[in-house]
Amino acid sequence: MPGPGRGRLILVALLQVVVTAGILAVVVWRFGLAPLVDAVTQLPWWAYPIGIALGAAGVVVQALRWRVVARHHAIRIPLGPAIARCWQASFLNSVLPGGLAGDALRAADDSSDADVSAGRRALASGFAAMAGERLAGTAVVFLAAGVALAAPAPLFALGSLGIAVLVSVIAWRWLRQLSARELVAVVALAVAGWAAFAGIFVVSALALAPALSLSVLPGTAAVAIAGMSIPLGVGGWGTREAASAWAFDLAGSTAELGITVSIGYGILALASTLPGAVVVAVRVLPRAREVRRARERRRARASSENARGSEGELGAEVRAEGEAADRSAEGVGETILSVEADAGHAVADEHRRGGEVEPAEGVVAHEPRHRHSPALDQHP
Repeated sequence: MPGPGRGRLILVALLQVVVTAGILAVVVWRFGLAPLVDAVTQLPWWAYPIGIALGAAGVVVQALRWRVVARHHAIRIPLGPAIARCWQASFLNSVLPGGLAGDALRAADDSSDADVSAGRRALASGFAAMAGERLAGTAVVFLAAGVALAAPAPLFALGSLGIAVLVSVIAWRWLRQLSARELVAVVALAVAGWAAFAGIFVVSALALAPALSLSVLPGTAAVAIAGMSIPLGVGGWGTREAASAWAFDLAGSTAELGITVSIGYGILALASTLPGAVVVAVRVLPRAREVRRARERRRARASSENARGSEGELGAEVRAEGEAADRSAEGVGETILSVEADAGHAVADEHRRGGEVEPAEGVVAHEPRHRHSPALDQHP
């Protein structure tokens, strides 16, 4: 039976799956399957290597940003392992509900890749470094969306800018230890990461909607990426398609085309995270097997200890029964001796009542003639 905390996590994940399925169902009901079919069948081969390269660039700048923040939380990790763990997180975020599971694993990863010197606060330091880095990127995402929406939808722009400010205030808790130069570096790396993923959206638009004006692509990309950053679905699906449809409509295009481009972006982005699946297979799965074996060993030890405890209890019962039998035998022996003693006293009393035994007269005791042995005096 899962505990209450795990039960809540499962419930939240199920709700996120339901939200994603519901939004996509509405999209299919409104526009049919044509956007999905167009994105899958019309995406050219050259879009994949470019999209994977841009996704890899985004992972690298995220790893660099993470290392800057992590140093101030007593965590030092080489660049290579940092890239591997960010790629792993990117893949898991793309396939699991909420878009945060991979980052949670990245924060909690206790591998030897990282030099953690925070003692008992190692786990808290890991989450602080991850949260500071991730929230810095999220603030840039909503800031870009606010700028893009300033003219066509000023109220939504204010809402997006408000989210960016709120996220920045929360992130400041874990970024305030950084110097001014390091803060500038973190913001610059966050902007570079946003540009890499916006580039994937532009590649999808150029491949699937070549007639679109290039001037509208950065703004629509900003709104779509902000939509997928809302942790309500699975891998950003659903919310990204809804945001992209709205952004294309605001830009004077069609919502259907915005959905097609968004699905193409989702395919390219997922393809760019596939190296993270290799990292998961190499790093996480062996550890999961080790955890399972450790649990089996603990269970075996517990069963063995329980068995030894049962044998000890049985032995104690046998010893207790033996001691009780010994005490019973001793009681019987004492009873027999008491009866014999009583019988002896009774016989003696009977003789005394029958008459006194007179001692023999004329019997004289002689001193032994031989000093060394009384037995020699018995022979003349």
